[in-house]
Amino acid sequence: MSRRMRRAVLLMGVAAALVVGFCFYQYRMTNTRQALVARSVELAAEGSYADAARTIDKALKAPQDGKFSDYALLLRKAGFLQKSGDTEQAMSIAMRVIKDTEEGQQEFDDGWARIVSICSEEEEYDKLASILEGSGIESVKSRYYNYLVYDPVFRDLPGSYERQLILVIESQGVGSVFYTLDGSDPTEKSNLYTGGILLRPGIYTVKAMFVNRYGLRSNIVTGTYQILEE
Repeated sequence: MSRRMRRAVLLMGVAAALVVGFCFYQYRMTNTRQALVARSVELAAEGSYADAARTIDKALKAPQDGKFSDYALLLRKAGFLQKSGDTEQAMSIAMRVIKDTEEGQQEFDDGWARIVSICSEEEEYDKLASILEGSGIESVKSRYYNYLVYDPVFRDLPGSYERQLILVIESQGVGSVFYTLDGSDPTEKSNLYTGGILLRPGIYTVKAMFVNRYGLRSNIVTGTYQILEE
């Protein structure tokens, strides 16, 4: 082989190596977590939420880059799944995240926000209240207290009073208290509590119930009051 031919072969080999190296570099750059997340956002903007979720699966297999943790990616996937209509899988992912993370972590807060979003979208407020109560985490319950149901409380204890009494019923959360004075169970058609109830001489069996803004009912609380003749 002539010197010129050897040089040509060598140059072709170098060129081929450069092409392969460039292609490998391009592949790696387009398959980093950051690049795949960017692609998922583009797909979501086009309305291809299922494809966006699958792209996040690819990102989860890519090496961690310090910017997108596994839990952050999982929550992105849950968001795309929710928008695609697969709320069951989205909820499963969010529940996994709050189980595996702790208070103080951003993913923990974001996981709870996703759960609230899914349940609200599905109008499954009873399920949400159950999840919140079951968590036993006071900071979470406090943050989302409007979705919980609290039993009303009589400020004055049941019993006998020598003079007329203005009975105050206290409640927590956003909603309404309904009550009766004759011992019957209250409903949303019963008396709406708007302020202190004047109890004149007589015997009253007061029953009260709190209904939050999402239609969830508390337990019925009962108190018997005897107001003696003055």
